[in-house]
Amino acid sequence: MNDKPRILLIDDEPAILRVWRSSLRQWEDKYEILTAQNGYAALQIIQQKPCGLVVTDYRMPDMDGLELMSAIYADYPETRVILITAYGSDSLKQEAGKLNAWRYLLKPVDINVFRQVVREALEEEEETPSTGRQSGLLILSEARCQEIGRILEQLQTDVGAHVIILADANGQVVSSSGETPGFQTEEVASLLSGSMATLQAAGEVLDRDTETINLAYREGPKETLYAINVGRDLLLIIVIENTPYSSKLGTTWYYARQTAATLRDLLQSAKLENGSLLLNANIDDTLDDAFDKLFDE
Repeated sequence: MNDKPRILLIDDEPAILRVWRSSLRQWEDKYEILTAQNGYAALQIIQQKPCGLVVTDYRMPDMDGLELMSAIYADYPETRVILITAYGSDSLKQEAGKLNAWRYLLKPVDINVFRQVVREALEEEEETPSTGRQSGLLILSEARCQEIGRILEQLQTDVGAHVIILADANGQVVSSSGETPGFQTEEVASLLSGSMATLQAAGEVLDRDTETINLAYREGPKETLYAINVGRDLLLIIVIENTPYSSKLGTTWYYARQTAATLRDLLQSAKLENGSLLLNANIDDTLDDAFDKLFDE
């Protein structure tokens, strides 16, 4: 009899299922990895073999990912569900949050990111098996969004930024201030999150401080890019056009650090940090080249 914990992967495209399953192959000795190509097949599997973690696509024939999630939680409320979609929207994210999805990801998902979020879900399940599921989504009330927006607007004024974005590592924008047309938020955030995760880990080795606010920046020919972590979950991205009157590193760091601390405390007090930010620590040495491409006009 197979008593290993189970992971169920669901997508109506067989090729995607193969990629997902292959990426988790290293854990097959510890977990039973199952697949299904639609919601009804998934429910039949779960009824026979309850699964601790379910990863499902959103748009599928007959039953979509939200409907599947609702059906799973009705009978198996302890299950963690990761919803993945190529059709992301604020309304869909809110609906997933209401159902208490553990994580909401956008396609195409970097395979390292996919593995990491699965690992985090499994580790949390092992550490807190009796506490029930917790949402990894950042769901903000309208009042909270407005408050964060005002904070970002003030920072934009203080440092003279072209654009300021508060995002997670998947590039999902929580709030922004300034002009964003043409700015590849998702790709920039994903790349920056890797360097910030590495910097955070290195700092913790030195001083065991997990609350430090870290700064990474890159001065390009036309713009200077700053990235500051907000807790362990979010990333504050600042882009300043290079002019003789632009704010310098010291000034920007002073205001950005204050803002990051304010945002961190605000989110913690509101108990909005329900999951950990998906940080990809496998960023390679092509970071500078990637930035050059992102900011070239």
